[in-house]
Amino acid sequence: MQKKFDAIGFDWSGVVFFHSVNFREDGSRFLGISKEEFSVPYFKYNHLSNLKDMSSLEFWTTVFSDLGRENEAQGFVEFLNNAAPGEINTEILVLIELLEKKGYKIGLLSNNTSSGAAEARAVGVDDVFKVALFSAEVGCMKPHKEAFELLATKLEVNVSDMIFVDDSPKSLEKASEIGYTPILYKNMPEFLDELKKLGIVTADEIENITP
Repeated sequence: MQKKFDAIGFDWSGVVFFHSVNFREDGSRFLGISKEEFSVPYFKYNHLSNLKDMSSLEFWTTVFSDLGRENEAQGFVEFLNNAAPGEINTEILVLIELLEKKGYKIGLLSNNTSSGAAEARAVGVDDVFKVALFSAEVGCMKPHKEAFELLATKLEVNVSDMIFVDDSPKSLEKASEIGYTPILYKNMPEFLDELKKLGIVTADEIENITP
């Protein structure tokens, strides 16, 4: 018998909203170094911007300083500011509407800065999610237990009865320890197939979601 779930949580960037830039890929390209080398200081200091009111320039100066390239941080921030706007995953919006009609409680949990949260609200995140939590605002972040427990509490469900969808394996790495069911988002078809396997959506419903 398939497990019954009461709620489904979503990440923002890379699942619901697609940015035109990828910080690690574009940062490594900007500096002419490998993605792996760039990722070390990025992950080392990422929590600073996601949990504190730190400006974009302050954060990237910290990361670039660790690489001995502090004087290039301003240029990278200008590159980010001039990047094309991102776009909403419209298929996810259709899916969320369906899930809510089916009785699932839907929420958002994003590791994001205060400015990132403001940008998400500017494109309508609060119209999509009745519960939208951003790490810089709530003081905890994925993959830590308190972040997922906070989402479950806000949704008024047990964390063990919740699915969470994220495009980052790191954000989901403590799922078994915390008790929620993880889905790693790679693309919409694979994601919908995972939901079908869990008994969340049917094949007919999937046909109505995808063009």
